[in-house]
Amino acid sequence: MSQPLPKPNYAFNIPSIHDDLELDCRLHYPRRTEQSSDIFGKAFAIFAHPYATLGGCYDDPVVALAGGILLQYGCILITFNFRGASGSAGKTSWTGKPELGDYVSVYGFALCYMNAICHRQEGVSATPRDDSPLLILGGYSYGSMIASHVPPRDQVLEIFKSPTANSAESEIKLRAEDLSRDAIAYFDMHTPSMSLSISRARGQKAEDGRHLHRAVAMGGYESEVTSRRVSRESSRRSLDGERVRQSIDNVRRKISYHRVITPQKSESKMQAPSGDDLILPRIAYILLSPLLPPIAGFTTMFSKLHFVARNGRSNRASASSSVEFGELTTNPCICIYGSKDAFTSDRRLQHWTEGLRSRSGSRFVAIRTDSGHFWQDPDGIIRLQRGLIDWLKAVIPSSHSERTEDALPTTHRHHDSGESAIERPAIVNG
Repeated sequence: MSQPLPKPNYAFNIPSIHDDLELDCRLHYPRRTEQSSDIFGKAFAIFAHPYATLGGCYDDPVVALAGGILLQYGCILITFNFRGASGSAGKTSWTGKPELGDYVSVYGFALCYMNAICHRQEGVSATPRDDSPLLILGGYSYGSMIASHVPPRDQVLEIFKSPTANSAESEIKLRAEDLSRDAIAYFDMHTPSMSLSISRARGQKAEDGRHLHRAVAMGGYESEVTSRRVSRESSRRSLDGERVRQSIDNVRRKISYHRVITPQKSESKMQAPSGDDLILPRIAYILLSPLLPPIAGFTTMFSKLHFVARNGRSNRASASSSVEFGELTTNPCICIYGSKDAFTSDRRLQHWTEGLRSRSGSRFVAIRTDSGHFWQDPDGIIRLQRGLIDWLKAVIPSSHSERTEDALPTTHRHHDSGESAIERPAIVNG
């Protein structure tokens, strides 16, 4: 069907903000190519897997199919296992609410991670713009159902802005800032501003490259309080966090020796950003074969799926989420599904996507193919790939293409299997 994802650059754990359960996560770095040079280090994506009870996990082939395209177009890819998936800690819930908390935990990690990386880059704005960093929230099947219910960006930012010491949110933020140092070193090594001396020192470059591309497992937490509180079911597979941090520091020192230093790079730019100076990325969504009622109800005990933080604040308090699935229409979103889906009828999927597409100012795009839920037929795979690539070209900022605001009219935002996913580039404003 599709090639598996490359070996992750990092396998790590974070606690879920739902109940402190450890989540298994992976980081994949993209390669810098002519295709991805414009957004290298400025595009990030989370992609969630199908229902764990039916065997779903981050090794799913459809996750690999979508993730491979995201990597190809320069996105830093984050995958994770929901609780109970493929031997991960915990058990699949009956309501979906713990899994929603798991996704929000990874969402918060991604925001803190990209914030730490982008604050060290020149000319990054703290307000959403066309060239602001992009974060794509995606999922397949059950994973897309969970992704479509995450709270708005600003609410997630608020949760992680100034977290309480020793909390799950605090540890997630620290883990993100820790891992960002290696990513910064990786991007520095693969940017044209690097000194020519590093390319001439072939032996040194090979040594650094091997280290940066080696999969590393990171576990452990910054505080003893958190370590005692967080479930340790999966931590036996991790390495000591301090040893990993020391090895990252060694690589950064080697790269710093060869880096071209410019007067504009002040020491303050290398400090961790303050909680009051968080970058606001643009948000977009990718939904593959989404689950809809009635089958979706069996995974949530037919209860309303919405996020409630442990302090009792839910996403219902947000004006942007007062309308169900409002985030899928106010932000760029592509939904790709098959007319032969065994879990959700073609009629129901068409009705749902048409309802979102027809909302005033909607930025929702739907692509309907002749495939089934599992994307096993070659024609369906090709159409999925083509549709996702066309949409990414419109969403990801590029200096090689001109974009006009609201260039994608609502009348062209639904496509059947024989059509291209995007007829004209769509502007993406935060």
